[in-house]
Amino acid sequence: MTLDTSARPHRPRRSARRTALLALAAMTAASSLLATSPAVAAATGRTCHEVEMPVASGLVSGTVHGTLCSPATGTPRALQILVPGGSYNRHYWDGVGVPQYSYTARANAGGYATLAIDRLGTGDSTKPLSALVTDTVQTDAIHQVIARARAGTLDSHRYSRVVLAGHSLGSLQSVLAATRHPGDVDAVVLSGYSHHVSLTETVRLLGTTHPRTLELSSLDPGYFTTIPNMRASMFDAADDVAPEVVAADEAGRDQFSAAEVPLALLGGLAPATTRAIGVPVLVANGGKDTWACPGSLCASADSLRASEQDAYSRPVSAYVLPRAGHSLAIAADGSQFADAVVAWLDRMLPGGTR
Repeated sequence: MTLDTSARPHRPRRSARRTALLALAAMTAASSLLATSPAVAAATGRTCHEVEMPVASGLVSGTVHGTLCSPATGTPRALQILVPGGSYNRHYWDGVGVPQYSYTARANAGGYATLAIDRLGTGDSTKPLSALVTDTVQTDAIHQVIARARAGTLDSHRYSRVVLAGHSLGSLQSVLAATRHPGDVDAVVLSGYSHHVSLTETVRLLGTTHPRTLELSSLDPGYFTTIPNMRASMFDAADDVAPEVVAADEAGRDQFSAAEVPLALLGGLAPATTRAIGVPVLVANGGKDTWACPGSLCASADSLRASEQDAYSRPVSAYVLPRAGHSLAIAADGSQFADAVVAWLDRMLPGGTR
């Protein structure tokens, strides 16, 4: 399946002074949005509220925090559970606080409810000792969140259709969650992900992180974050992300646990793992993503799909946003990615909530 890959003209970067002013405006807007979430969201055709979900795995017990948003009217066709990547939190899916770049708003407008979560160790979720935050703990937490959604304990709906959508590290963990807990979800969306990730880029990206303790954080040294002012060069294609988004992304840097990365990479990229996924899968990438799309891998949706198909037991779908980098949801054309996911789900999911 080839999805629409048309793109709007990219937006030029502005001066440093202008970027700083826009950063302040973006952070102010983000704070206002979080403080008045239900009212503001309703004004844009959706309703949102914050949720706390108890989870437990091994020696870890705590809560996963999420933002649950639904279309203002009608019954959602399904719930998209959104898992952010390393050094991101749930706000990645809401335009890092810049509303016009919100993936969740586009999904809600398309008739889908969304639950953007903070993975354990990030955002407003529990932050255990970093050594305890493993890939198994993270996938167990995702499984328990899905169970709550299906049981109707998140809101007034018992969701009979649940979609798991990840970004980068969140995609790796979504792969593992979908295979370790078969039957949990009805479709999987993997963005910032492929089976051909660049080892050179992996080393480079890890080299642009450092322990959060170096920034006087109270977290233990096993939590890592991106080095200040490196995110744009790490995650964005040149001149593709709006300056106010770059500034807000930098201001909202989060962390990840070093303990969760190695096995997530090994297991989440193993073809034997993805072949065990028994539901439709969409792989979506930015055409300029040098980590997930080395060389000409993402020259088109067709080339991405052809390179990925052998790693799945059923037909896989692919989508490429040509000018975007790794973090395609917040690219200048990120709304096209959100709309493409909605269109794909409309084809793949026959039902909705019951």
